[in-house]
Amino acid sequence: MNTTTNITIIVHLFNENLFNEMLSYINVVKRVFSKVTVIITVKENIDNHKKTYILKSIPGCILFKVENKGVDVYPFLLSVRFLREKKIKSDFILKLHTKESSNNTEELNNWRKDAIEPLVKYDNLVVLQNYFKKINNLGYVSAQKCILPKNYDLDFPQNIAGLNKLIQMFPHLEKEWTDFNAGNIFWISNKVLDQYLTDALIDYMMPLFFHGKPPCNLTNKGIYIEYVCERLFTGLFCFDKTNININEYSGTQRGVSLTEGYFYQPKVFSINVPKYIHHLNSL
Repeated sequence: MNTTTNITIIVHLFNENLFNEMLSYINVVKRVFSKVTVIITVKENIDNHKKTYILKSIPGCILFKVENKGVDVYPFLLSVRFLREKKIKSDFILKLHTKESSNNTEELNNWRKDAIEPLVKYDNLVVLQNYFKKINNLGYVSAQKCILPKNYDLDFPQNIAGLNKLIQMFPHLEKEWTDFNAGNIFWISNKVLDQYLTDALIDYMMPLFFHGKPPCNLTNKGIYIEYVCERLFTGLFCFDKTNININEYSGTQRGVSLTEGYFYQPKVFSINVPKYIHHLNSL
């Protein structure tokens, strides 16, 4: 049990029928971390019985209703603002949402579970809690399967254009990126958010969110901030950070020793510093 790291879990529960699945993930995290704040965002028209069930299932959780816009990004920004306004201490944030789409081209046939399950597997969390304490420059943690290269957007150049526009408007942002988490489901350091997700940047993005789901990237070449943010959070914010990618290998029984305090699974966890990779590619 990690008693020192402050964790916040932010779940956008658009598909309310998936609450029990989300609850199972939350409960595994609570097996490893003792200091956990849970924020659940729901649709404005949620049934009162469902709301009561959620609050009873997660004692002490914070639940608030949000407009149906900006998919999972708008509720996430509202939640981050809430943490700041209430001065709730958080070292790392686990961002989850009830994604139901798939991406068969990238072999993300069950995209939600592909993205979430490596992040909340008990054995993986035991190792992660160790990295959370010891890696000072940690950026994000992602399922390795959900990491896509920047070249993915050669088919969707509007996303690169949208990100470049933000870079020009906000000088504090990094100027490059190499890859990003597809699906916007990840662990991220709150230090990273404090550094890059400024109030000014949030204020700029808030009016740009699309009511409902924005048009598909495949059929509409407009710039939509929801898709840009998918590249922004893990791609740009974490370009100069030490990131962790988790693959689907189960690990070995000796990779985690609770009695000896040894937490290391080299076949499961990959350490990724995008700025260094970018430098190698530019040589």
